[in-house]
Amino acid sequence: MPSYSDPIDRVFRAEGLLLKLTPDDILDRQLWRPIRDADESALTSEQKVGDAQTFTLIRGALLYALDDLDGAHGFFQDVPGDLAGYWHGMLHRREPDFENARYWFRRAGTLPFFDELHSRAAKQSADMAKQPGWDPYLFTGQCEQARHGETESLSELRDLQRAEFDVAFDYTWRQCRIG
Repeated sequence: MPSYSDPIDRVFRAEGLLLKLTPDDILDRQLWRPIRDADESALTSEQKVGDAQTFTLIRGALLYALDDLDGAHGFFQDVPGDLAGYWHGMLHRREPDFENARYWFRRAGTLPFFDELHSRAAKQSADMAKQPGWDPYLFTGQCEQARHGETESLSELRDLQRAEFDVAFDYTWRQCRIG
């Protein structure tokens, strides 16, 4: 796992991070509060941010990871573009608002990090390995099935959720041109 900054790395090490497909409360309020309240320089450990608008997605992503879907929502909906749309779809999948998630995935289209994400997902899921590329619709459908009682694949879905987050976060971080 790449290292980003001390506050962000602490979030990434949180016990239970992204284990709930549909969270019902904030994972760890002691981690959440400083992320919610920190300014840009605190989150980046004083590294310079080249794209402040895209950096908004970083804060939203961290709140998303800590299961604060309401808090993350505003950050994702206030940034235009395909990357924000994809984050927005991820969020709605976890709410669970599956149709709205699919809507946002359609708006986002195919993103540059999908090849890397598919490579990681194919190692964790036979269903994903059969696909020619990352398929957010397949993943959303699998999460929807789990929501309605299919529990056999929960561990795999959690692993896919974490892989999706890690790859999307790293891509978003690099788009901010931090450093």
